[in-house]
Order: sequence, then C-alpha cells, then structure tokens
Amino acid sequence: MSRGYLLDTNIAIVILINESNVIDFVQQASRSKMPIYFSAITISEVFAGLKHEEQLRAENCLHQKRCIDVSSEIAKIAGTLRRDLISKGRKLKTQDALIIATASVHELTLVSRDSNMNFVEQELGIPRLNIDIV
Repeated sequence: MSRGYLLDTNIAIVILINESNVIDFVQQASRSKMPIYFSAITISEVFAGLKHEEQLRAENCLHQKRCIDVSSEIAKIAGTLRRDLISKGRKLKTQDALIIATASVHELTLVSRDSNMNFVEQELGIPRLNIDIV
C-alpha cells in the first residue's frame, strides 16, 4: 500500500500554472490525508526552468509539500535501474531514475504524465498514477 504520492517534475510544473485537474488531485489527496512529496531532483528541474521573478511563487508552492532528499540508497537503486534498462536497450535519464528510486524506497505512488514512465508499475511494481492533460 502506498504511503502517499511522489509528484514528478511535469506535475509540479502544472501545479505552478494552476491546471485544474492537477489542483483537484492535490486537493483530493489532502482531503484523503494522503501526503504529497517532491524529490529534490524535481525541485532542481523546476527551478532550472523558472524566470527569476517566478522563483518566490515556486518556493511558496513547493515548500507546502514535503521534499525528499537523494540518499545514498536512492542513488544506488537509481544507478542500478539505469544500468539494467540500458542493458535492455532502453533509455532512462538520471533524473527520472532518481525520482523512480525515491518512490520505490519510500513506498510512494509516482504521479506523472511522462509516457516514458509507463513501465514503472508493470516492470518494477511501483504504483503509478497518470493525470491527463486538460
């Protein structure tokens, strides 16, 4: 059973632009007392794409959720995952591997719109939730 939700970077970005179906999901999770988390990797990716004047709003929004740092355990799992997928001819970015490993270690459902993450549930047994684009 999942201990909460880990939001992928693509979900964090649409929270910042107030996309209604993602906001509805966040509110429903809150009402259901399901904690919402971000990986430190997501914070980095979001801030890399922000204009200077957008940073304060992002800090306020992302600060309301829990941030999970990358531990050595997460890093090892991510590295192993990348190695195994590359040996099968599949590509996986380091950032995505770290986010997937974070969900695995902390027993969280990964919430993402990234079609490259479709394998997570079937092949790795990590719960995944897709929120469609409105």
